[in-house]
Amino acid sequence: MEKHGGFGRGEAPWNQPRNKESAEELERSRVAFNLRRMRTSYTLGDLLEESSRGVSTHLSLYHHYDPFTIKKKMKPSDLGNLCRLLVPSDMVEKHILPFLNTDQIKQVNQETNLGLKVSVWDSNTQSMHQLVFKRWSTSRSYIFNDGWTKDFVRRRNLVEGDEIGLYWDNYHSRFNFNVLSRAAAAAAS
Repeated sequence: MEKHGGFGRGEAPWNQPRNKESAEELERSRVAFNLRRMRTSYTLGDLLEESSRGVSTHLSLYHHYDPFTIKKKMKPSDLGNLCRLLVPSDMVEKHILPFLNTDQIKQVNQETNLGLKVSVWDSNTQSMHQLVFKRWSTSRSYIFNDGWTKDFVRRRNLVEGDEIGLYWDNYHSRFNFNVLSRAAAAAAS
């Protein structure tokens, strides 16, 4: 390409940075402009759509992200012969039901009390289990049963005071389970 006056075809002297600092300033200005444009084009509707899909593009400076929105210390009633894990209704209504579809919610709340068969991924042992999730007819709480005692209490040796964590994984349509702390370890420290 032939150069005229030190500039290539289509290049004008006022578009050329004078030095390295000018080039950096031009780049900072371009990035700042693009950020302002993105902030003003992001609507409340975009935010609500993200929330309904269980994702967020909101950036934050958290050092540690803890996905386990439901945490519970094991009580005798979760470990005994009742064969069920009790989860308070406020936690379920806030962290689970918004991610289920209408048919799934009906199965969880139905009067026949059959419940919804759900997959539960044990992230500690990398194993999948099947439980039934339903509203407990005698209280305003929700329970996991039909396998809770065998697949979690006995297999994981859960005892009173152990803390477990659960959350609904919208991407995989399953619950993720984790033993967060052991009572014996907490007592030793």
